[in-house]
Amino acid sequence: MLCLALFGVARAEEEPPPPEQAPAIQPAPAPPPAHIALILPTKARAFAMPADEVRQGALAAEQRLGDERTPKLQLYATGDSDDEVVAAYKQAISQGAVGVIGPMTRSAIAKLAQFGQLEVPVLALNSVDEGKRVTNLFGLGLSIESEARQVAALVQGDGARAPLVLVTDSPFSQRMRDAFAAEWQLRTGNPPQFQTFNSNREQSGKLKGQIAERKADAIFLATDTKKARLVRPYLGSNLPIYATSQIWGGHFGKSGGNGDLLGIQFVDMPWLLEPYGPEAAGYKRPDKPLVSDLQRFYALGIDAYRLTLQLIVSAPDAAIEMQGVTGLLRLSETRQFSRELMRSEIGRMPLTPGPEAPPAPAPAVTR
Repeated sequence: MLCLALFGVARAEEEPPPPEQAPAIQPAPAPPPAHIALILPTKARAFAMPADEVRQGALAAEQRLGDERTPKLQLYATGDSDDEVVAAYKQAISQGAVGVIGPMTRSAIAKLAQFGQLEVPVLALNSVDEGKRVTNLFGLGLSIESEARQVAALVQGDGARAPLVLVTDSPFSQRMRDAFAAEWQLRTGNPPQFQTFNSNREQSGKLKGQIAERKADAIFLATDTKKARLVRPYLGSNLPIYATSQIWGGHFGKSGGNGDLLGIQFVDMPWLLEPYGPEAAGYKRPDKPLVSDLQRFYALGIDAYRLTLQLIVSAPDAAIEMQGVTGLLRLSETRQFSRELMRSEIGRMPLTPGPEAPPAPAPAVTR
């Protein structure tokens, strides 16, 4: 018995151990879905409303142009801190973004530009630094300086030789003045004339005589609708008067409160000037009535989406030109998209009349 037990133990020790079971192969994690990131300051008090209209406009473009193969839009909301923009960009890239729309402020754009080489096309919704070219960084904005330069070109093209720029003491007005003057100097070699005005009735009453003394042959109103209404009665009707889009509230005819500004020539985007034209008519309009400035941000969202789709598939140095709802868009060597606006005149009716809704109030937005 002892021998058998020993023999049995010996046999058990000689048996090979059972083979180890191979670990199960885990499937590789699915890559994050490709998408277009909207890095917008929807949590910043000063920019929440325009940023949300940009978002709504981009969604309207996606609704019309997107399909199952098109990267979906995904919002990365930011606040007042520029550091949030860099964090949002990093998060978007890690989650599969193939393109970015935003940020909106110049300081946030500069902060992102310092981040280094950007991995995917970024369409910033403002001006980019022309002196510092950053890979994959492009700019598209609603620059009031660009509008003033286009007005200077119109004034010269109409044959004026001695325009007078009427300017207030606001920084916004002075930005228009400086841009107009720079373009006029570039085109003619001479500076335009300047005249400051305010709401003082006595000073305004002297304007007509001062304009005659200066022998001006055209007037550029470097101001907004409110100030223009104050000064318009003192300008007479002998000279052509020009302005930027800030002169017009987006409503056609006298019913829009334009009766005292009739005849003033200005520039603006097809989205507002030809709302029933071929470019703008195919896109969903905002769900609620908006003041003209917010309408322009909505249109900016539409064109930003369309351009981003092109940037994603284009060669790095491709020439891009597109007729957009914000104007004729062209990519310059500085990676800034220029906008060629339409010319119009207050009192002119749209191509196809449509219902006119009262605007909703909105805070002033500095562009």
